[in-house]
Order: sequence, then C-alpha cells, then structure tokens
Amino acid sequence: MWESLFIALFVGVIANDFLLARKVRKAVALGRLAHPDLDNVSFGGSPIGIALNVWRLRKIPATHELSDPDHITIRLQYRAQQILVALLLACLAIPLLRTIAS
Repeated sequence: MWESLFIALFVGVIANDFLLARKVRKAVALGRLAHPDLDNVSFGGSPIGIALNVWRLRKIPATHELSDPDHITIRLQYRAQQILVALLLACLAIPLLRTIAS
C-alpha cells in the first residue's frame, strides 16, 4: 500500500513541479512576475532540483499582497507543491519508523 501511495505522490510532485516551473517562466516572460531570483526557474527533474525549486519559489509574494490571478495561481500551486512534498516525506518516514519500532 505504501509503495503505490509513494509512487502516486512522486508522480504528482514531478508533474506539479513541471507545471509550476512552466507557469513561473511564462509569468516572468510576460512581465507579470518580476523577481531577480525567478528568472531562471526550470523543471527540477530530480529530488535535489525539486527541493531547490521549492526553496527558490518561497520568494513569491503572499496571496493577500497580490491582485493578479497569475500570481495567486502560482502561489496556490506552490502551496500544493509543499503539501505534496510533505506527504511524500511522510510516506517515506512512516514505514521506516514502523520498521525501527518493531
């Protein structure tokens, strides 16, 4: 059960990372999102790349400070990425902790 959940979450994280990077690049290219650190956001492709994207995208302004729908969509998708990564890590940790406890 944990294996299939892990695979589904991993695929979700990769797909969300790809779509999020695409939206950020598009918003930067159109001039709707101006931040120097977000100019070269790319698809992570690896766990380290995904972690770097999550770390770099933390600089997106909060949703209550924004009025542009693109900003709000990017910020919400960033939150979804954080949740997916947390669930993926929990999916890895729970079986490990069960093995250690028994």
